[in-house]
Amino acid sequence: MTTQTFDLLVIGGGIHGAAVARDAVGRGLKVMLAEKGDYASATSSASSKLIHGGLRYLEQLELKLVRESLVERANLLKTAPHLVEKLRFLMPIYRWQKRPGLLIHAGLALYDLLSIGDGLPVGGRLSAQEIAGLPRLRTQNLSSILHYYDCKADDARLTLAVLLDARGRGTDILNRRAVTAIAPLDNGYAVELDERGMKRRIEARFVINASGPWVDKVDALCAKPPPRHPLRLVRGSHIVLKMPDPPQTDAYTLQDEEDRVLFVIPWLDGRFLIVGTTEVPHQADPSEARCSDEERTYLLDAYNRYFAGSGGPVTNADIVFTWSGVRALHDAGDTKPSQISRSPVLASISQGRGGMVTLYGGKLTTHRALAESVLAELSNLGARIAGPWTEGVPLYGGHFSRKELLARAERGPGSVAPETRRRWALTYGDQIETLFARIARD
Repeated sequence: MTTQTFDLLVIGGGIHGAAVARDAVGRGLKVMLAEKGDYASATSSASSKLIHGGLRYLEQLELKLVRESLVERANLLKTAPHLVEKLRFLMPIYRWQKRPGLLIHAGLALYDLLSIGDGLPVGGRLSAQEIAGLPRLRTQNLSSILHYYDCKADDARLTLAVLLDARGRGTDILNRRAVTAIAPLDNGYAVELDERGMKRRIEARFVINASGPWVDKVDALCAKPPPRHPLRLVRGSHIVLKMPDPPQTDAYTLQDEEDRVLFVIPWLDGRFLIVGTTEVPHQADPSEARCSDEERTYLLDAYNRYFAGSGGPVTNADIVFTWSGVRALHDAGDTKPSQISRSPVLASISQGRGGMVTLYGGKLTTHRALAESVLAELSNLGARIAGPWTEGVPLYGGHFSRKELLARAERGPGSVAPETRRRWALTYGDQIETLFARIARD
């Protein structure tokens, strides 16, 4: 069995593994990324599709996390304008809600202050005339409607864009390759991969475990893993409704009866509405995450509490489909899943001149900054690497807006199909990934 040697093996093809691989290869390391399923096939394609600061984290006094998220939001607007778009969010304030309107208004003012310099409009309050023009929103006991700006993105395509960038810089990227064993060596690790029934052996000085909800299972493959941190698996489910008529163009930030925050977001060019998310403990295999009947009822009730349709309340029959993802969060003893911090935690261990790092937590928005933290940890373990470089550097296609990129796609599939297949895409709808490398050369 032939053995390949790498400086770094990244385990996990979600957004965090992709970001680490991209950053590392750009600093001069020889990198392999191995994903047991398909890229972004788990948590990184099951989010709320938002690039945001995390307004609700202000209430938990996580100012550092919010500020970092807002900085990264601004960076993504510049480096991935083809994938990240600004979106106005409306926050209706009702007299029956527990949070005082003045408190929410102060929170939005702080959010704008922490966002200063990113180019997005500041928040404010809708006029009575603007409120009258909103479709379906219930106005009984309505006190006011505040608004602010955040961004939306296709989480899976963003992950693919980061992976394409990493591969374009020299990373060896493999999907459908599960890691089956990690054996410590004098200066690093020998790692065995299951390559469609065949065994493949590689050696790497450093290993990054970025496998999300499977981090404990991957660590268990190693005889000398990093110190284990308590892990909390939290399922977030979304329902998708067909866009009512007349359509809504704004997103909504809503509060449920316990003051949890939910979103109602226009999706796929305004054809659908995303309603989510839930936050419930998940005990089963993360790959089997499904939206439960209880979660469906909870999300439908939340939507109907705020919106009225001409045909009556929305029901299960109006749900087009659902998705669920499992977040792997560092458990610091918080009782409620919604109160668990999204700040990442790194656990590391040295192995001769190498070492292993396991990643807990993290957010889609902050993937680039998180990768820098992981590379800093590798440096602490003895890796000789160049300095940070990814801030402000466009991803594939990032020199163009989404509108400009789609205009190029409209030229037809024939001219891009062969290149598309080389970039993991099989359908015409996937060809936008194909254009990243071509446009980067234009």
